[in-house]
Amino acid sequence: MTPASPETIERNLAAARRFVDGVLGGAEPSAFADLVHPDVVVDTALKPTAKIEGATEYGRVLGETLGSAFTDGHLEIKDIAALIDGRVIVRFEATADNTGALNGIAPTHKRFTFAELHLMRFEDGRLIENWVGGLNPLMFEIWQAPVTAPQLLGDVK
Repeated sequence: MTPASPETIERNLAAARRFVDGVLGGAEPSAFADLVHPDVVVDTALKPTAKIEGATEYGRVLGETLGSAFTDGHLEIKDIAALIDGRVIVRFEATADNTGALNGIAPTHKRFTFAELHLMRFEDGRLIENWVGGLNPLMFEIWQAPVTAPQLLGDVK
């Protein structure tokens, strides 16, 4: 593992904070184009059967899932730290009202809490890899189970 320069670490921390607050938190959605590398690869439960490949697909998936199913959101970064090689770890909590369908499941009109851990790698200040771990309360997992269980487990009887 090659250590990153202090400048690279600071640039990556700033980019990670801007991506989480601005793009995921909704404060600056237009920052997506500046912050996400065209060849980004994302491992997330928003696409449970495969990785997201490319900025176009990432933007589409975010828009079709979180962007259309939740409103009145609030996001708070709880922890952010850089690794010696310049990757950044971000832990955040978010709350939002489920006012739209997600994966074909009708809205609940309830307030959801999300907790996530992102391990982000940047190339020239742009997000090139993002591994997302959901630390979500069970409410979200149960709500989405009718869609995700068959995708992940197949026909289980």
